[in-house]
Amino acid sequence: MTARLKLFFIAFAALSLIGFFDAAFADNIQRSSGILYTSDNIEISCDHYRRGFDSVVIICPGFFNSKDNRWMRKTVDMLLGEYDVIIFDFRGHGKSAGKYTWSAKEKADVDTVVNYAISRGYKNIGILAFSLGAAAAVNDAAARNDIKSMVLISCPSAFNSIDYHFWEPGMWADLKDNIDSKWAGKGARTGSILLHKEDPINSIGGIKDAAILFINGDEDWVIKPWHSKTLYDKTNTYKKIEIIEGGFHAERLIQFHYDRMSRLILDWFSKTLR
Repeated sequence: MTARLKLFFIAFAALSLIGFFDAAFADNIQRSSGILYTSDNIEISCDHYRRGFDSVVIICPGFFNSKDNRWMRKTVDMLLGEYDVIIFDFRGHGKSAGKYTWSAKEKADVDTVVNYAISRGYKNIGILAFSLGAAAAVNDAAARNDIKSMVLISCPSAFNSIDYHFWEPGMWADLKDNIDSKWAGKGARTGSILLHKEDPINSIGGIKDAAILFINGDEDWVIKPWHSKTLYDKTNTYKKIEIIEGGFHAERLIQFHYDRMSRLILDWFSKTLR
């Protein structure tokens, strides 16, 4: 990315920011909430938690999860001791507008949030992404050079290769959590599933700078570990892979394996996001 183009993106991100308001929390945490506009004019709802760090981690939730999901909030809390945090709703989720396109257009959502982070002057930008949110993050990272580190949890290698073993215990764990939480932070407004999608397996080799940690549960009913292993093999940057024994899909790893996930994620960012 040329210096002139980078300045354009910074200016665009600043201009796309409207209606943010600040709220004070304990431990000197400031939270700003508001709307960003994507390049295709979709409103993206975003929360920005600030403690004055020079590094920020952007959380990209998976399909059917908004930033208000309790495990997404738990992930925010995990990171706030060491980093500022930005979390957002993909199009068709939570307070964002539009319809979800199953990773066909969600790259633009990630792009807009990263541009916003750049406009706020962060020295280092990391991404922590789940499932189809990770797919969108990979596609965006391959097109830019200002993301320093990524953690990809249950990332599919290709949309049409998603496993969907709905008869396995992990599916019932997902359903039980949805019911137990009274579906808070859950749901999606979806568009056509037939739109062309850029598969992460074809784009991940284009990532030139970001270090990548892949995490997958070995009992994931949606994204089997072979997805992460295939993506790992195609990655050309500093990389690591962790397969969680007995681990289910995406945010279930936060729910059932929090201590291990916290150690893995914080250790990775401490080494690569600096």
